[in-house]
Amino acid sequence: MNAIDIIGIGLGREDLTPKHLDLIRACDVLVGGDRYLKWFDDLGKQKIPIKGPIAIVVEAIREKMGQNKIVVLASGDPLFYGIGSTLIHYFDKAQLNIHSNISSVSAAFAAIKEPWHDALVISLHGKKESETLSFSRFSNENKIAFLTSPEMHPGIIAERCIQDGIHGFRLCVLENLGGGDQEKMSWFDNMDLVRRQTFQDPNIVILLKRRSQKSPAVSRETYIGMDDSLFTHSKGLITKSEIRCVTLSKLKLIKKNHVLWDIGSGSGSVGIEASFLIPWGLVYAVEKHPGRISDLVHNIKNFNCSNVKVVNAEFPDGTEDFKTPDRIFIGGGGKNMAGIMDVCCEKLAPFGRIVVNTVLLQTIATTLACLEKHGFSTEVVQIQVSRSKTMPYGDRLEAVNPVWIISGVKKG
Repeated sequence: MNAIDIIGIGLGREDLTPKHLDLIRACDVLVGGDRYLKWFDDLGKQKIPIKGPIAIVVEAIREKMGQNKIVVLASGDPLFYGIGSTLIHYFDKAQLNIHSNISSVSAAFAAIKEPWHDALVISLHGKKESETLSFSRFSNENKIAFLTSPEMHPGIIAERCIQDGIHGFRLCVLENLGGGDQEKMSWFDNMDLVRRQTFQDPNIVILLKRRSQKSPAVSRETYIGMDDSLFTHSKGLITKSEIRCVTLSKLKLIKKNHVLWDIGSGSGSVGIEASFLIPWGLVYAVEKHPGRISDLVHNIKNFNCSNVKVVNAEFPDGTEDFKTPDRIFIGGGGKNMAGIMDVCCEKLAPFGRIVVNTVLLQTIATTLACLEKHGFSTEVVQIQVSRSKTMPYGDRLEAVNPVWIISGVKKG
């Protein structure tokens, strides 16, 4: 059985090497989009156009590969969001020869003369405007490249940036890369201007942070369990750093796009540190006391957290439009703990986790009863921390209030 040669065309036919062209001339069957197949009409090859469901194309290739040499023409680099990435799921890798070429993203960054080893690349192919795309997670990036589509065009990207408050970027639209005289590069400092224009397909959008704004408000050297003094808080209303570390471990924020509800957020220390672990996700910081909101907002700005949303309300008020939580942290419950827990248990996603910190014995019983009523598996850990305190002739240990950390896992 013959191997399949998957050849990246790059930006155009002129990017094909003599080796690529020899393989194309020697093959029996050419597979590719109509535009690429027409380039080689003069060779008189059998053709399999890439149209409709990929399974039909795969079946056609399987029927031909036993007795024929097959070349698949791919745009750009076959393994960079290309047909090669699809075919490796249908064929044994030993049956495939991949011939890489220039990707559209590498060509785009070459055109604007910027290195792209540190760029974030987002493919919008197959996405729809109605799909939820949170651009807030991009605010700490310096370079972002979007592979667009007719449905997800530059205007949609600009619209989402405006909606999600993404500022400090220049936007570049590169049209018809490799198209000779039809190539066009347009820079915009005002996202609103992008929304009012139309652009030729294909195109790529690059967001480039302005040079003066490359340094975030806080060093990237943040870490879990940061010193309490780094947070503004009132009357000691903060989850102490050592307790914070254990609490975050119990939340098990294993996916970068998790949604966390931080109820009774206070100074926001848990939610803020959690946001570092879920940069593509979202933290809802719910705090009912107006006097604590200023501390919460100050800390969020101080740590440059773009994915923490402050909600000044008494839970569950204001949560109607919240995204379904994968994790819930309750750092304060008050008198209505049973009611809060019932709502949380119902709203939590299957296999989600609830973590409750409390210093009150009564809250332990209430929390466990609610979790067990809703069929959660539970765990209780009691944490006692003592910190060193300097004395005239040495150090002593000073105890911090003991805290009970209650964890519950929802069944599927």
